Amino acid sequence: MSCLVALTFASAAALGNAQNSTPREPEPEQPDFAFISGSAYTQVNQSVQIIHQTGYGTRRSTVPGGRRDADDFLFFFRTEWGLTGRLELDVVTPVRGSRERLNGVTAASDFAYADSLIGLRYQFLSEDTRPLTLTMGPQLILPTGSVERGTGNGSAGFAWDVAASKDWGGPAFLYSTFNYSLLPSASDTTPGSARKFSLQGTEWAAALGLRALERPSNGRKHDVHVFLEVGGGWDQEVEPGFTAGSRRGVLSWVASAGVRYGFQTPRKTLIEIGVAVPIGLGPNGPKKGILVQFQFEKLFQQEAR
Repeated sequence: MSCLVALTFASAAALGNAQNSTPREPEPEQPDFAFISGSAYTQVNQSVQIIHQTGYGTRRSTVPGGRRDADDFLFFFRTEWGLTGRLELDVVTPVRGSRERLNGVTAASDFAYADSLIGLRYQFLSEDTRPLTLTMGPQLILPTGSVERGTGNGSAGFAWDVAASKDWGGPAFLYSTFNYSLLPSASDTTPGSARKFSLQGTEWAAALGLRALERPSNGRKHDVHVFLEVGGGWDQEVEPGFTAGSRRGVLSWVASAGVRYGFQTPRKTLIEIGVAVPIGLGPNGPKKGILVQFQFEKLFQQEAR
């Protein structure tokens, strides 16, 4: 879910249906999540992947009396389970935080659970038989965040996620994602107000991946992948007022460069760790930051060839 990362910092078209795809041995080697952008590659049958990402971003400004630093934090776990070779179940549980510092001294700080997500993705097109891989599916947004602490909206919601990817089989591969979300009954952030708002949002991202190193050795595999990413979002939010809030749209952009190392065992267990440096573009959101990511993928059952 690319929108969670875009909250901290800020597709493709194809024709036909995939048929008679060639069976292949399950391999948890295809990286299916960059740092900002997701991909269209779903988990193989009876495999699970757990992704943890820690994000920090900050924006510095000059105010009367000195320097103001606005810091944002995001910690999330994303679990992907391959229900079939094409159908995947996703669960995302995030924690968000914010901190404001004046001349290096913390003036305010809040951390709490953010809104969670449960989704299904189905791979409609596969590069086995088509020019690209196309995956999409619905998502349910759960109001597990805190409206008072600014980590939730107080409303269940819906989203639709679309991802398209292309792997040329050489040193380069491409990811792109687009996500639309709707919160029909978001709470007013103005204290004492019972007003509700309908909020919409869109998030998009693309990643160019480069295989800097892939080295198999005695059933094991080492790889180093480099990611160059861009992303953005337009999200509606509630601006608090004196007696009632108002709805406004916020546009944000981000560019990022990252690197990730992966190790695959002979039993098809994949462990990856990486770091990225995002840069915010425009007046909204953090100006710079860092993302640290850990991925663990386990194949529980070998499919018959």
